[in-house]
Amino acid sequence: MPLPACLRGCARLLYCIPVTIIIMVVMWSYYAYVVHFCWILLTCATQRVVFLCLFHMCFGMFSWSFWKTLSTPPSSPSVEFQLSSSDSLLYEQEHGGMEKSQILLEISQKLPVHTRTAARAIRFCHHCQLIKPDRCHHCSVCQMCVLKMDHHCPWLNNCIGFSNYKFFMLFLLYSLLYCLLIVTTVTPTFIQLWLGKLFDSCVKLHVLFLTLVSGMFAVTLCFLLFFHIWLLTSNKTTLEWLSVPFFADGPASEAFDVGVQANFLQVFGKKKSLWPLPVSSSQGDGHSFPLRWQMSSHSHSVMNGNGHYAMEGSVVSPEGVSVTVALDD
Repeated sequence: MPLPACLRGCARLLYCIPVTIIIMVVMWSYYAYVVHFCWILLTCATQRVVFLCLFHMCFGMFSWSFWKTLSTPPSSPSVEFQLSSSDSLLYEQEHGGMEKSQILLEISQKLPVHTRTAARAIRFCHHCQLIKPDRCHHCSVCQMCVLKMDHHCPWLNNCIGFSNYKFFMLFLLYSLLYCLLIVTTVTPTFIQLWLGKLFDSCVKLHVLFLTLVSGMFAVTLCFLLFFHIWLLTSNKTTLEWLSVPFFADGPASEAFDVGVQANFLQVFGKKKSLWPLPVSSSQGDGHSFPLRWQMSSHSHSVMNGNGHYAMEGSVVSPEGVSVTVALDD
């Protein structure tokens, strides 16, 4: 049963609170670092310029990736996965579970769908009235099915999935670099303040909290980043780590793992120059993915025209199309 309009409005406001907190903390850290640390405490002009340049580089990449992760809407399945009006009517008229499953099975024959429920039935979303593509899940907060859904992040008030997972990974990376830069540059001054060599109660308070907050976030982000690096290299989502995906033959935790390099390229793309930038470069459309057991047995190294070696291998996608994985400069 849908919530009343007033309750939905209150829920939207509550969902914005964590994002607002993050933005306020970042704005304060910028003020504390630039004004209190660089302009008030640092006396060496060269050191001040170097620190400010490094800080603004990290701050710029952090802000860019944060905004892209926050503002990029999750991708939903295409119209071909939705039931037609006639199929929907036929599905609703059936009362038996077996009959409904058979209808969905017949419809899914035309779709690149391999995953199943634990009962080996076709995965169907009753809210969105569609057959779920592989790795797609329904988000109760966003109230939609999300392609290759990883998780719903309350701190970003957005679903992390196929459309923005690369941005999320870069957000974690640049957030960690931002915090580490603050900790490593501020800590020596922080020690001097608390040894009584520098005197300014207001500055002392800002430097204290800047060091503690940055250090706390750095530790948390370090664990989170390395966890998602492991997920990325093994081609798992957080939901697939929590619940193993099922197929017609049973559960398969490594089903989408087609090798570290191919796994990485699925998210970041083959163009190296775009890897560090929060711009779209992921491979595929989010509806189907190569499967481990469909991978070709041959994989070898070839030298490209620039004299560099690139790993090349053929992967057969669920549609039966051979996809060559190669690393470009």
